[in-house]
Amino acid sequence: MDRFKEMQIFVTVSQAQGFSAAARRLGMSAASVSRAVAALEARIGTQLLTRTTRTVNLNEAGQRYLEDCRRILADVQDAEESAAESHTQLRGAIDDHSSGAVRSVVRHADHGGLP
Repeated sequence: MDRFKEMQIFVTVSQAQGFSAAARRLGMSAASVSRAVAALEARIGTQLLTRTTRTVNLNEAGQRYLEDCRRILADVQDAEESAAESHTQLRGAIDDHSSGAVRSVVRHADHGGLP
């Protein structure tokens, strides 16, 4: 599983304060959510959550990591939206340029020739 997906799962677990509730929100099994968080903790080398039989709470490291995850995931979303807007704006600019070229050809044709 990629890091961004693990971060999204971790954020959802922390918001839901439990693996089962997070799993329902994510459309995943609770076991898959639990494995993803365990893999994340193993990869970074620290426990992020304090688990009890009824709840899951963030520890100090988890709180800092949650804040970083939210910022990173928001930055990724902003970057994707920015790229999509650039593509849309570029496409519009191309369309505007091509219609200007058509006007230029029509204007020159009206005056007896092409440029």
